[in-house]
Amino acid sequence: MNVQYPMGGLRGARTISVVRGGRKAIAPPSESDSTPTCRTRDFQMATEIPAQAEAVAGARHQLGTLLERSGLSECADTVMLVTQELMVNAMVHGCGNKPALRFAVRATHGHGCLRVEVEDPSIEQPHPRPPSADEEGGRGLHLVDSLVTRWGTDSSAPGPGKTVWFELDLAPEEAAS
Repeated sequence: MNVQYPMGGLRGARTISVVRGGRKAIAPPSESDSTPTCRTRDFQMATEIPAQAEAVAGARHQLGTLLERSGLSECADTVMLVTQELMVNAMVHGCGNKPALRFAVRATHGHGCLRVEVEDPSIEQPHPRPPSADEEGGRGLHLVDSLVTRWGTDSSAPGPGKTVWFELDLAPEEAAS
């Protein structure tokens, strides 16, 4: 399924492939909407990270601090867990564990929707696979799918690579506080 999702301030509108079966990605209200639900918590974070475990930990900490300072501590553990999963996937699969390579992490929050994107240089798409009891890996994308509202991939940016993203809708009472 392809939908247009406006991402003001990051890379403009683009087409996104939604992975979550049967669920449609919904764009947050447009900038012209006169009633934003959580203007006091809006933020945007963007950082490039070398494909190293220490850098992943640092970016996770940076995101956690931003969420706490923005009053979003109620979802911080979930967001940091899912973001770490996507960053490790970018490091291992997207960068091939080559420390010289880099990947990017972006997080935005506005209108009651938190969105995190992890961009890496590989064109290889993530594929959830059935986990085996013997395998160490294979559960990460199932974890992502169970914890977030929507997630998917975007390969439409110019140049090689992809972006794996997720969104978490906040409950109306969280967005209004």
